[in-house]
Amino acid sequence: MSRIGRPRLFDADEALDAALRVFWTQGYEGATLSHLTEAMGINRPALYAAFHSKKELFYQAVDRYYAFDAAHTLQALVEPTARQVVEQYLLRSVEQLTDERRPMGCFVLQGGFVCGPENQDVADHMAGLRHAAETDLRRRFMRAKAAGDLPSDHDPAELAAYVVTVRHGLAVMARDGSPRDALTRTARRAVAGLALDSGRGRP
Repeated sequence: MSRIGRPRLFDADEALDAALRVFWTQGYEGATLSHLTEAMGINRPALYAAFHSKKELFYQAVDRYYAFDAAHTLQALVEPTARQVVEQYLLRSVEQLTDERRPMGCFVLQGGFVCGPENQDVADHMAGLRHAAETDLRRRFMRAKAAGDLPSDHDPAELAAYVVTVRHGLAVMARDGSPRDALTRTARRAVAGLALDSGRGRP
């Protein structure tokens, strides 16, 4: 009797995690199919059977990043005050960006920052994710202002843009090898400079 299908000979989650690391370090266009299959421990037919295409594999790797790597940072949005949101967002970012179990830096920045015209959709997708993070912060700060938690001279949109800009700067420094303790001090200085408790000054 013929067999309708064959069981996979690899762990799909482990293979996807390996692909994430390749995309993280080499970017979407820099990651060749040979790089990916070698890291994943599978051949090209198995890759296409499980993930359909390199691009679909990349997007699944993005989902995995958000489910595991970025989740801890994003939880900062539920902190009770605007100051705590900013502080935890940046400090948790530092922890994530310097996690020795992962490549240094930020996958959302490094994975598809530069793409040729044929892969502009990948670059646009990653830019959209970065803009979404800023939007989430802006909405959180709008709620803080409505609740009287955010000082009156702080604009939610400006504050969100500032926090995201600092976070991206930390990501670049982490990628360049800056140690966690130095980045932590930078993050704390950025929070202190906002004077979120007193209402003095603006970013």
